[in-house]
Amino acid sequence: MRCETSENMFESLLDGTLAPRRRRELESHLEKCARCSSVLEELRVVDALLLTPRRLEPAVNFTYKVMAEARTLPRPVAPRFRWPSLLAIYLGLSWIAIAGWFFYGRPDAVAMLTGALGALQHVAGALDGFARVAATGFGFGFAGLAGALGILLAADLVLLFAVFFVRRYVATRLAPLFVRTEAG
Repeated sequence: MRCETSENMFESLLDGTLAPRRRRELESHLEKCARCSSVLEELRVVDALLLTPRRLEPAVNFTYKVMAEARTLPRPVAPRFRWPSLLAIYLGLSWIAIAGWFFYGRPDAVAMLTGALGALQHVAGALDGFARVAATGFGFGFAGLAGALGILLAADLVLLFAVFFVRRYVATRLAPLFVRTEAG
């Protein structure tokens, strides 16, 4: 019997499923071959190690050590949704797509652009009429109402930039002052 043939039978021998005739041939070979005998012995040791149940115990003070390590880690921060930047990207890409469509466009693109501008003129005329009626109803002249709306728009823009500035710069610098630490 050759060593390659005997090594193929080792698993069946260890499982006890090897035929008696083949078992005698293998045992005869193992008496003569020291290499195959040592390989079979190593397989028996590995099988014994795999079959013995092991119970793993955590280290002493395992929970305490894990919790102490967890306390030293920085607090997780949830990712913030940056909707203004996403909105700006969306609007920019939309206008680029519209411009590309008009530039490379379809033959009816000019007619559609003319119709859209006409609709905008119609809406502007309606808003102008509404502003004139409102100005007359409140006792302002048209110029007075336009000025008041301009001031209101400017105040809205200033408020928007103030909120952005506070959230972006001031709050990030003041936040560490108001966060309680575990040690203190």
